[in-house]
Amino acid sequence: MGNIFHDICDALVNNEKEMMIRKSGSTKEGSNEKIRSGQSYLYKRYGMESEVIEVRFKQKVSGSLLNQALLQAMKRYPYFNTKIIEKDGDFYIVQNEQSMVARRTKNLVRLGHISCGYHLVDITYYDRSLFVSFHHALCDGRGIMPFVETLIYYYGQLRYDVQTPPQGVRLAEDPLLCGETVDPFLQKYDFDENKKFIEFGREAYTIPENVPSEEVTNYRYEIRVPVDSYMKVCKENNATPVILLALLMSHGIAEMYPDYDKPIHANIAADMRDALDCPNTFKNCVKTMILPYSRAFSQKSLIEEATAYREILNAQRDRDYCRKEANAMAGLSDKLDSFDSYEEKQKMMAFFEGMTLDTYIVSYLGIFKLGENAKHIDSIHLYNSGTTGLGINMICCGDSFIFDFKQNFSSDKYVKAFCAELKSCNIPCEASAAIAFITPGDSIIKRDLRKEQDTQR
Repeated sequence: MGNIFHDICDALVNNEKEMMIRKSGSTKEGSNEKIRSGQSYLYKRYGMESEVIEVRFKQKVSGSLLNQALLQAMKRYPYFNTKIIEKDGDFYIVQNEQSMVARRTKNLVRLGHISCGYHLVDITYYDRSLFVSFHHALCDGRGIMPFVETLIYYYGQLRYDVQTPPQGVRLAEDPLLCGETVDPFLQKYDFDENKKFIEFGREAYTIPENVPSEEVTNYRYEIRVPVDSYMKVCKENNATPVILLALLMSHGIAEMYPDYDKPIHANIAADMRDALDCPNTFKNCVKTMILPYSRAFSQKSLIEEATAYREILNAQRDRDYCRKEANAMAGLSDKLDSFDSYEEKQKMMAFFEGMTLDTYIVSYLGIFKLGENAKHIDSIHLYNSGTTGLGINMICCGDSFIFDFKQNFSSDKYVKAFCAELKSCNIPCEASAAIAFITPGDSIIKRDLRKEQDTQR
């Protein structure tokens, strides 16, 4: 008898899930919107750690004005007022009946948890900081960035009487762009299979700290650099901002470990939207590009190194190359689809949890459109815990570049090495002390939960 009631209950729950899945998606008009882009982030044992964009103002954040601004901004971004439903190990986006609310708190909550209305984007604030937490299965940094720009604009309008929106910032009354909710990985892409593509040896130098750890506390260092000084060196050496970052960091690591026996790899997070013909999608559309630094390469001048890196990046941005790599990512989703339960899919993805990218990781989010609000903002940061080894996030905010070094160890030796390289190029910089922090894993489904300390900033 107990089994009958259990089966009836399961059937009712599944029917309710199916109804919600058919009823909506990223928008009210959507339906059956299964997550493919970012799908791999949904099977981590302890949940995917929140990514956080922290906007640090020069004055205390007003909660009432922030909530008014959020109400306006959300009119433009219905796909962030959503939640995720799991069914048979697959995940679907549906509209959320609960509106998003900005809460005053020091601590970040688990995305997908009842405490944030089951949302995959959460807005909190404390003192001078606004925190936008987001889940990588829902979107990437470029996908959430327009929302943050819109939110900043409406907040500045109310708080500082800023009336002119920065060019390109999306407003509440603006319609969605063509393909804004398209999932790039629902299809396979045609590409020239006869083309010869760039190849890399996957073995790279491993810094001693690049070892997986069960320790949940990570550490951040914040470095601020004047845009004018940094871009002057870029222009003089035919470098882009991210190329100069990779060169200086790899120089620094080569100096620290003169006996390095494999190429030093900067693993660059790269946007594939244009190559996949979905330039407006908010969904996760990122791959990794490699910039190798070898002993032979180190004999070149800075301008020669930067020019060579441009060619290497262009080869990895090749349209056919990107489409080939997108097909490989879609193949992973196809493989997951062959399993019938969450447990089976998680077991398959557990293989990837211990894998790391050597030597370090770089992500450049780009330039925030701030307009007149720039004078009211001290800095903008991007970070998440769960890092293995060394990761560097880069943002352009007003007249500064902000570098967030995120690590699973407390030492500042890589920060010092990078700052020394900046100074050797006559680029002034300011570096913070270590900041211990945690961004929590999600609560989309019931998981094993490891003990986590309060988030520290």
